[in-house]
Parts: sequence; structure tokens; C-alpha cells
Amino acid sequence: RRLLKVVLCFSPVGSTLRVRSRKFPAVTNCSSIDWFHEWPEEALMSVSARFLEEVELLNPDMRDSISKFMSHVHKSVNEVSQQFLANEKRYNYTTPKSFLEQITLYQNLLGKKNSELQAKIVRLENGLEKL
Repeated sequence: RRLLKVVLCFSPVGSTLRVRSRKFPAVTNCSSIDWFHEWPEEALMSVSARFLEEVELLNPDMRDSISKFMSHVHKSVNEVSQQFLANEKRYNYTTPKSFLEQITLYQNLLGKKNSELQAKIVRLENGLEKL
């Protein structure tokens, strides 16, 4: 029991952390809180490049520029969020999870649009054959 350590991970997004802190004050009173800072741009590019390797629809030469663009977008959102906080006094959180969701959204959208394009190509070819 002396060596037992419990790790709880909470995201600051939404009201979940606030509600749990009110219900269970010992979570915040009797614990140490580690706030993790934003990822550097090199880490963002590395993570996006790793996930884009699995996408078969992309040319290998396009993956590098897409991963750079994804990291640029995430950093831009962080900068605009700071301006939003200064102007509106409201927080907009961008977490590593939101960056991973951005990559997943891109992968899903790419697959969806590719299947729609293939369906249109087949439809065009069938129409041309009938003519």
C-alpha cells in the first residue's frame, strides 16, 4: 500500500474537471497536478507524419507537406486562442487529443471524398459507354 500510486488524467476542456473537483475535493487538495504544455512544432510534425504513413491514398511526397500544414494549423489555432482569451476573456483549449482528432478527421474525410470521386468516375464511364 505504501508504494501504490494512482494516476488520474483529466482534460481541462469542458466542465468535467470542475464538476469532479467540486464533488471530490480530495482529488485536487491531496494530489499534485502536472500541467502539460503545448507540443513543439517538430513533435506535431512527427506525430502527423507517423499517422499519415498509414494512409494509402497519399503520395509519399505529399505526406511531408501535409504534416507540416497540420502542425501549422494547430499552432495557428493556439495563437488565435491566446488572442481570443485576451479579447473575450474566454478559454479555447487545444490539446494533443484535439490534434489527433484533426488527423483522424483528415483521414476520414480523405477516404470519404476518394470513394465519392471513384463513384463519380464509374458513373461517368458508364454514361460514356451508353453514349
